[in-house]
Amino acid sequence: MLESFRQEAAEALEKLTENGYMAYLIGGSVRDYLMGCPMGDIDITTDATPDEVESVFKGYKLIETGIKHGTVTLIINGLPIEITTFRHDGDYTDNRRPDFVRFSSSLEEDISRRDFTINAIALSSSDELIDLCGGKEDIDKRIIRCIGDADRRFNEDALRILRALRFSSVLDFDIEEECSESIHKNKELLKNISAERTTSEIKKMILGPRAGDILLEYSDVIETIIPEIGPSVGFDQKNHHHIYDVYTHSVYALSYAQNDIYTRLALLFHDIGKVATATTDERGEQHFKGHPKKGAEITDALLQRLRFSNADRKTIVQLVAMHDTPLYVENRHTPSYLRIKRVLAKIGESQTRRLIEIHKCDNMAQNMNYYLGDDYYDTLYSMLDKAVESNLCLSVSNLAVDGNILKKMGYHDREIGKLLKEILKLVIDEKIENDKEKIIEYIQNKKDRGQKI
Repeated sequence: MLESFRQEAAEALEKLTENGYMAYLIGGSVRDYLMGCPMGDIDITTDATPDEVESVFKGYKLIETGIKHGTVTLIINGLPIEITTFRHDGDYTDNRRPDFVRFSSSLEEDISRRDFTINAIALSSSDELIDLCGGKEDIDKRIIRCIGDADRRFNEDALRILRALRFSSVLDFDIEEECSESIHKNKELLKNISAERTTSEIKKMILGPRAGDILLEYSDVIETIIPEIGPSVGFDQKNHHHIYDVYTHSVYALSYAQNDIYTRLALLFHDIGKVATATTDERGEQHFKGHPKKGAEITDALLQRLRFSNADRKTIVQLVAMHDTPLYVENRHTPSYLRIKRVLAKIGESQTRRLIEIHKCDNMAQNMNYYLGDDYYDTLYSMLDKAVESNLCLSVSNLAVDGNILKKMGYHDREIGKLLKEILKLVIDEKIENDKEKIIEYIQNKKDRGQKI
């Protein structure tokens, strides 16, 4: 069994046992092994104190990542292995970390303070599985269950609430009833968790195969950490195109998307501006003019608060702002090559692919009587492929003229940028060829007619 783990993990485990210490692989790597999944982080628990661990691995690269809490990170051949001393935790007054830890010589005591049964299975260097909490059975039943009292576990570390949702989403496991009730009951504790840790869990959870189910069943928990979503939960759209409230529609749209974090988060937030822009006509039907712009503003603010990187935030906000951009011929649901080229020129290939998928998932999560059909979206993708493969002129830098030529024609700096953008649009719209002589002729004619830039 141990040979299934990377040799570096076996080496660390065996070196500790050779020096007279108890040592076990524990946590996600053992769980993943038992599930037949690719193994993630390697964690070892031991009765060796941090000083003794450092002595055993003298000459190895060591990082004192959490020395106060008994954790030393060992690096072997570039693989980080977290080695933590058996411990008993004190009170958790901040709902995140224990006020103090007491090192222990008991594996049982160490296991009893962990979060979920599926993460508390230990594996020795002699291939002995030690499962004191029924974790193997819960893996077989595909259940997330707290170790001991769920309320106590979540009060100790509120991040465990999001970890439970993430494990359920990613592993496609059910959350055991007592654990589920405690999550709803203790959701307010999440306000004590840092934005960075919250965001890390959200990004993992949103990519799981059960993300849609979790977002719907635990909308109250999501609203606690993203209160901007609150107004959309249960908000009746009263529009013939829609059969779900705003939040449910957004979640269904997300659940149809591929595993791209930008696409999924953009779909979660794409209609977040609808409540603020809703108007009702004389027939009682609602409309949401300007909701993409408003949604982009709300999304930008909440992503900043959640400490998303600037690059991630801009990518997601751009998709929210453009999610309603028409990709069809005016007044007809016929895919438009021209509009695809315009969007491609504005946001690039990757974002355009995401935007097409957002259009499709958004459409699928509406009244299916108005679904445009797979062929419609396949055509959009084909048009995008054609535009990319044709190596079209889609940026000012690819034009056959540049600023120096325009300067020689008498234009000033502020005019040059506007004129180049105008020419680019004409080239994209196929109203003028990207040919130096023809572009100069167009500019000269414009100048001769006295047309302003």
